[in-house]
Amino acid sequence: MTHPIVERLRSDDPEQRRSACADAARDPSAALFVEALCERLADPVHGVASAASRALAQLAPRDAQVRRGLDRALRGEEPMRRWRAALTYPRFEPPSLKLLPVLIDASGAPDRHVRWATTKLLVDLGRLQPEVLPVLLERSHADPRPVARRMLVHALRGLAPDRSETARALLAATQDRDAAVRRAALAGLAALLDPPAEVLERLCETLRGDDDAASRRIAATALGALGARNAARVPPAAATALRSAARTAGDPDLRRAAARALDRIGGAA
Repeated sequence: MTHPIVERLRSDDPEQRRSACADAARDPSAALFVEALCERLADPVHGVASAASRALAQLAPRDAQVRRGLDRALRGEEPMRRWRAALTYPRFEPPSLKLLPVLIDASGAPDRHVRWATTKLLVDLGRLQPEVLPVLLERSHADPRPVARRMLVHALRGLAPDRSETARALLAATQDRDAAVRRAALAGLAALLDPPAEVLERLCETLRGDDDAASRRIAATALGALGARNAARVPPAAATALRSAARTAGDPDLRRAAARALDRIGGAA
C-alpha cells in the first residue's frame, strides 16, 4: 500500500503536492518519502519544487538516504531535477565543487528562479573554492547559450569585482553578439572596485554611439557610479559625453540617466 503522503506528493493538485512536502519533513517515516520528494524537485510549479527542496534539507541531517537521493538526482537525466538538487545541498551543508558542473549547466535554465539562485550559489561557492573563478571567466564567453553567458557575467560581478581578470572578461562581454549579455556586462563594469582606463573608455564609446538604447543608458549610469567613487578617474571625454547626452539625446531616459550621472560625479568631486 502506498503511504498517503506519497500519494499526495504525486497528486494532480499542486496545493496537495506542496502541503505534502511540508508534511513529509515532519513525519517520522521520512525515509519512505525521499524518492518522491526528489521527484518533486522537477515539479513544474515553482512553489512545489521549492517546498520539496526545503523538506529534503530538513530531512538530510537525520537521514542519510537524502544525500543518496540527491546524488542520484545530480547524475540523472532530468535537467530540472539535477539543477534543483544542486540548489538543495547548500540548505543543509556548505556547497562543494561537485556541484560546479551542474551549476554551470543550470545558469542557462529556462526558469528564472533557478537561474538567479544558481548565480548566487556560484558566488557563494567561488568564495569558498578558488577553482570556481577560472571556470566562470572561461564560460562567460565560451558557453553557447546567451542566457548562461549573461548569468555568468552576473556571477563574476558578484564574486570578484576587485580582480583584473574580471574587468577583462566584462570588457570582452560588452562585445557579445547578444544584447542582453552586453547590457549585463556594462552594468557589471560599474561594480568594479579598481577599473582600468579601458573600462571608462569602453563606457564612453558605448554612451556616444551604441546601436542599443538600453546599453547607452546603462553606460551613462555606470559612468556615474564609477565617478561617484572617484571623480578624478573620470576622463574629460566622459564628462563631455555625459553633458552632450543630457542636453541633446533623443531618448528622454538617456537624458535623465546622463544628468543623474553628472550629478553623482559632481557630488564626488
